[in-house]
Amino acid sequence: MNAVSSNRQVALVTGASTGLGFAIAQRFADAGFDVVIVGRDRERTESAASQITGDTRIVAMVCDVIDRQQVDRLIDDVQQQFGRLDVLVNNVGLSDRGLIQALDADRLNDLFNANVFSALNCSQAALPLLAQSGGQIVNIGSLAAKVAPRYLGGYAAAKHALAAITQQLRLESRTLGVNVILISPGPIRRDDAGHRYKDRVGDDLPESANRPAGGARVKGLDPIYVADRILKACRKRSTDVLLPGYLRPIIAIGHLLPTLGDRILLWFTRSKD
Repeated sequence: MNAVSSNRQVALVTGASTGLGFAIAQRFADAGFDVVIVGRDRERTESAASQITGDTRIVAMVCDVIDRQQVDRLIDDVQQQFGRLDVLVNNVGLSDRGLIQALDADRLNDLFNANVFSALNCSQAALPLLAQSGGQIVNIGSLAAKVAPRYLGGYAAAKHALAAITQQLRLESRTLGVNVILISPGPIRRDDAGHRYKDRVGDDLPESANRPAGGARVKGLDPIYVADRILKACRKRSTDVLLPGYLRPIIAIGHLLPTLGDRILLWFTRSKD
């Protein structure tokens, strides 16, 4: 299929069939982007694409972004259908609950596949196309990309790895004209918040660990608000966005004074039960 000629910019959002990914796709469509919605389940992905409102082109593409061969085909399809790519949003992720001392290697591998290799695969495959447009890569991190609170299993390790990849790729891609942004939001509001980890919270964890952010004293963020901040970050070609912003100086203090930082994290995750 030949590329459709259009002056509109193109955004590709992975993990976009529900939740934050869907909100990001809708926000970019509102801003006049053609949008590629990517998910593993065809029915859910196509359903999500049909629900995006606006006058731009919305295309659903099915891909398991952990599989590099599938990702290469995905980017080829984007190039054939649109002829360009301006923004890649790596939104696929997997959270966790548990103790590091009991972390299973297979579980850690799953977390790195979902949070790190998915973004790495898409970024590497899309970089040549993004270089043609001076485009941007947006990696969705977490507060756990900045600090490592207790009870999050291997999640913080995976998100810290994503943060490192983001910074290194940004520095390496400057000569290509490609900007790479890390978005580190707190917990996102969702319907199953507070009970989605019940099967992972056992005798070794307090019940509060089942809550968003492992029970940390941080309010859930509206996905629409987060999506809006992501679009603004792209417009400004930002490098690092932390939400909520008031936590940045607290995290910085913790990095400068690690003992105090540990005390702050213990306070933020102390049980309310």
